[in-house]
Amino acid sequence: MQHSGQKGLTLLCPLHPANPDRSTDRLTLKHLAQEAAVLIKQHWPDKEAKSMNQQLERMLDQLDLVHTEQAIAIYLNPTYHRIEKFHFAVPPVVQVDARFPIRELLWRVQLSSVCYVLSLSEHSLELFEVREGEWREVRDHFFPHRVRDDFEYARPVRSSSYAGHAHVKMFERDKLEMQHLRLQEAYNQADDPLTPYLLNNVPLIIAGADRDLAIFRQSSRHADQVIGQVSGNYQVGHRELFQDKVNHLIHDHAREAMENAVSDFLEKWGTGMAKCGLADCWNAVEAGQGLVLQVERGYRAPMYRSAQGQFSTTDESNGSIYMPDALDELMERTLRKGGKVLLVDNNLLATAQRVALVLRYPTKLPV
Repeated sequence: MQHSGQKGLTLLCPLHPANPDRSTDRLTLKHLAQEAAVLIKQHWPDKEAKSMNQQLERMLDQLDLVHTEQAIAIYLNPTYHRIEKFHFAVPPVVQVDARFPIRELLWRVQLSSVCYVLSLSEHSLELFEVREGEWREVRDHFFPHRVRDDFEYARPVRSSSYAGHAHVKMFERDKLEMQHLRLQEAYNQADDPLTPYLLNNVPLIIAGADRDLAIFRQSSRHADQVIGQVSGNYQVGHRELFQDKVNHLIHDHAREAMENAVSDFLEKWGTGMAKCGLADCWNAVEAGQGLVLQVERGYRAPMYRSAQGQFSTTDESNGSIYMPDALDELMERTLRKGGKVLLVDNNLLATAQRVALVLRYPTKLPV
């Protein structure tokens, strides 16, 4: 997020919405704001600094710390100001840089992937959209759908009135068999209405009695998109428990995707199709080789970069450039050159110096 080529101030503040006592959050925000006011005076001329500090005070006054998410971010420069709320934790940060950081925004986009939850029972089908932890029930021309019990009772038919039961042309269907056929038909009818929501391999979670889950997996053409299931009927109660179970499945699915991406990097690294470490990844991105950059979400690296391209935490020689977070700068450069960025959980890239890059074309194998 960069505006008019101007440097900007970023303030990140973690919050604790589950704690009814907001005094700790207010105190943390007060200290961060004081630090921000000092930085503004150091980095901008008096007139601009005064205007920015006044704007900062107005933004702080607008904040509602009672009804909030898990973190807030304030982005500010002489011509731009914005408040963002995040539903995930962030570390306390106050920094001035040539550009606004993108790490938190990228993580929010990564978490905003949609997942659908289909709740099954012998009486109805309910569909929910889950995005960034928020639930929305789908209400369209089909959902929620009531399963009709319209299978007629089929009595046995004799071949003639004189034959007694000697020649029975048709057997009476078992009640359980009729229920199975009725549910199978209902789940088949749901396939077409489900399709628009599950395009591009959007994940699906199913919930219901074990019998209903088995019938759906056997009869639906969307069964291969099911990433998990919740046993039990939660249509009439225990909604919080149901949502908690689903959220754990979504988290496990996202974790598995990260682990698969890291495994793919390790395979490619062994064939010369990947780099690791800040310096090697930076040089490869600058050379246009970067295809997918993977960074541990909590890895932040304040660094100096010399005119010769060397990174250091202390070098302040002539021509060196200070970056409050070299990893954020690397992510922005990767995107600018047409690559992709994937943030992963901490410690997943421990063997790769916490940052890894899958290349567009191979280089020499690691020694």
